[in-house]
Amino acid sequence: QNFCMASKEPESSWPKSKPLSLKEEFRWQRFGLHHDAPLDFVRSEWQSKPKSSWFLAYRWLLASFLGTGVVSHFIKYFQGGYWFLYLTNYGFLMCGITTLTGAILVTLYHCKAENWVPSSGLIKFYWACYWTTLSVSFVISITYWGMIYPSDRVLTNLARVSDLYNIWIHAVPPIVLSIDHFLVAQPARLLHFVYPVGFGLIYGGFTIIYYALGGHDLNGRRYLYKFLNYGKPLRVIGTYIKLSVLVTIVSTLNYGLYRLRKFIA
Repeated sequence: QNFCMASKEPESSWPKSKPLSLKEEFRWQRFGLHHDAPLDFVRSEWQSKPKSSWFLAYRWLLASFLGTGVVSHFIKYFQGGYWFLYLTNYGFLMCGITTLTGAILVTLYHCKAENWVPSSGLIKFYWACYWTTLSVSFVISITYWGMIYPSDRVLTNLARVSDLYNIWIHAVPPIVLSIDHFLVAQPARLLHFVYPVGFGLIYGGFTIIYYALGGHDLNGRRYLYKFLNYGKPLRVIGTYIKLSVLVTIVSTLNYGLYRLRKFIA
């Protein structure tokens, strides 16, 4: 039974939306965040009825797991505000924001009347956050394990985190979010790669300003990451290009997972 008495769980099945054709995916309006079936954002692809208490419980379990990680990591490694310097931490923060928003949306759906639909603004915010978080989590993980680890694990690194948090922030998010991406009913769009790319460029703009103002990291270095050392501008330009391509590839692969989910379901 649903824990919210305001809404009785319907017994009938619910109509599932079909993915767009590839031709439709490449229309310019697909850069946007409009979807004709907003209830897809509060349901699982695999539930048989319009409302699922199991999906609601799962949503809060996921939000609690990642949210606990974000809050505890922030408290433990705030370090006088240096926490705000690193892309990893912003990606992890997005995990908490996105999963909490998703849990709240499903809760509202379970507690409201049967004719309730989420507001367009909230859905757009959640959808943009979700796709950004999903794609950025992969890029952070690939970049960290491929370009930063193990040099940041030396004991003299003042920005070093414990092994637990290292796994929690650099390995867990892409795994659990990929599972979630396969469980939810919400759609994906090929052209939504612009959101994670934009997220990365905004962070890049922040690092440029921080460098120009003479900022440094906890170890006293002028750069936050070796591949973003603005003393070597040509290398940094190459890094931006490569990372933008990587984000686009990851976003496309995640779209492929969406199509696989719809094919199986």
